[in-house]
Amino acid sequence: MTEMAKIAVIGLGRVGTALSLLLARAGCRLQVCDRNPAAAERLRRMSVAEGLEIKILEDSAAAVVGTGLVMLAVQDRFLAPVAAALAAESEISWSGINVAHLSGSLTAAQVLAPLQKEGAVIFSLHPLQSLADVEGALKVLPGSWFSFEGDDEGLAVASMLVELFGGRMVPLASADKPLYHAAAVVASNFFIVLEDLAIELMSGIGVDRESARQMLLPLIRGSFSNLERQAPEQALTGPIVRGDDATVAGHLAAIAGKFPQHLPAYRLLAGLNVDLARRLGAVKEDDFPSLTAADEQQTV
Repeated sequence: MTEMAKIAVIGLGRVGTALSLLLARAGCRLQVCDRNPAAAERLRRMSVAEGLEIKILEDSAAAVVGTGLVMLAVQDRFLAPVAAALAAESEISWSGINVAHLSGSLTAAQVLAPLQKEGAVIFSLHPLQSLADVEGALKVLPGSWFSFEGDDEGLAVASMLVELFGGRMVPLASADKPLYHAAAVVASNFFIVLEDLAIELMSGIGVDRESARQMLLPLIRGSFSNLERQAPEQALTGPIVRGDDATVAGHLAAIAGKFPQHLPAYRLLAGLNVDLARRLGAVKEDDFPSLTAADEQQTV
């Protein structure tokens, strides 16, 4: 990778900034830009602090000139306009240039088709990771999984990039990206929502939200540790895998008393929990009359 032509990174948000720093650390030659001067200045400060050489330009077309790989690290809604604007730049010859975007939900052809028509090799390379800030992204991107989708000709370059990050890659068909991204959202975003729900339930016994968050974190880490070592059904703990309907009934009553708006969520999740526990043969669906009764009440 370090022997290929320069790499352009367009967009210096948290992902673009982290990728730029990681690529520079690996010895790649970079030309980057962002329309936000503050974002460019942040990267300048961070690169100088590490003694890294990154060429920061104000114009995206200028950043592309002389490069062999262009990484569009802008938000999804800006990908198509940026690609169209770059394709219209008459001084850029796109033949043989690889252009990648980092979106988990959009395909390469959906937004990069104008560049493909000009001769570029297009693909999407999505890091399957939760990237809330630059510092966190710098820590978790190395070793992550990446999904590849797009022109077969881009697979070699994408593989070199992922290898550079010490990661692993899974190829996707274009038609599979929505389901892939849905799985990622369930695993990452919905998990946070569930923890917020747990924090709110704790508030029902007088625990403030910050204390509840701190109380629950070791429990969350323990569950993650279980899942790292075992399949989901084997990592499962709690009353449902034990067949303890009395405890589940108590949960339903307590939630109905203070947070009735959350009863549908609890019932849905408990039902999925039962399905998972049944894989072990530890419980049967009719072991939980409290949930069955709740379902029957909803249909009345």
